[in-house]
Amino acid sequence: MSQNPLRDRLYHILEPHRKGDYVSQVFDIFLILLILANTAAVMASTVSEIHQQWHPQLYAFEVFSVVVFSLEYIGRVWSATSAPQTLPFRKGPYQKPWQQRLRYVFTPMALVDLAAILPFFLSMFVLLDLRILRLLRLTRLIKLGRYSRSVNLLFTVIKKELRVLAAAVSVLIIVMVLAATGMYYIEQHAQPEAFGSIPAALWWAINTLTTVGYGDVTPVTALGKVFSGAITILGVGIFALPAGILASRLSEQLRLRRDTFRKHVMEVMEDGSLTPHELSRLNQLRETLGLDDDQANLLIDLAQDYKQQNQQDDQHFRYCPHCGKSLPQPEDSHSHQG
Repeated sequence: MSQNPLRDRLYHILEPHRKGDYVSQVFDIFLILLILANTAAVMASTVSEIHQQWHPQLYAFEVFSVVVFSLEYIGRVWSATSAPQTLPFRKGPYQKPWQQRLRYVFTPMALVDLAAILPFFLSMFVLLDLRILRLLRLTRLIKLGRYSRSVNLLFTVIKKELRVLAAAVSVLIIVMVLAATGMYYIEQHAQPEAFGSIPAALWWAINTLTTVGYGDVTPVTALGKVFSGAITILGVGIFALPAGILASRLSEQLRLRRDTFRKHVMEVMEDGSLTPHELSRLNQLRETLGLDDDQANLLIDLAQDYKQQNQQDDQHFRYCPHCGKSLPQPEDSHSHQG
């Protein structure tokens, strides 16, 4: 157990709320509304009339938001040592508190939290274009991903399939360069202004492989049209690779989570019933795995039906269906032989 209850409590408040933790739930709702309000303020500030009339109020709201996000960031860094994977009884290379906090600082969501406040402080010491500052403030929208199980699941899949996705992107880049090179040699004399160099032909290759096809650059020679058609067909298949990888892995992750939940349900139902404490544990596991109530209830019902069916089968083989007398069981015969 951690020796700092205040830090542990702060960690649970800052993390997405668990069922029954109303303080954490209120904080989550407040932070989500604040992020949405910041997005609306950034969009409104790009309208010159609103910016001129409400500039003091918009700036005051920005200062308030930065103070809140800064306190949130500091709190998350300080309470990072209370995360389950960094508790003292866990073995690992990050045993010291400062190492645990440093490790958290470089996690993706911590970098997003830092990006949400850093532009404001940089603007106080460095001359920055205000339009760039507004654009960077929109990174606060990414913070909403912390409170979405679907987004977290997508991040998990991307992290696990990063090598495969990188390989697919590498293939795409190779084909794009080869397509630009081929079109350069085919069309350079017919259209020197569009295909006068391989970098210039890359614009056509990107549009063709992504099947966007703006139409501003198209081949005019017969060989160029044939080559362009082949690249277009090839592009459909290549761009379908990452989408297929993500879709299959998302489906697999959901199946694994359902199987994990079903396994735990079967374990706690060994005695044939579910106690309130066991239901509470299953509910916590459901929230951790990101399953909704309908899915969890369906899995529990199926487990109960399976358990009842097994019990009925056991009863069927224990008693004679005609006279109702108990039948000798294998363990009984073994005991008599002994």
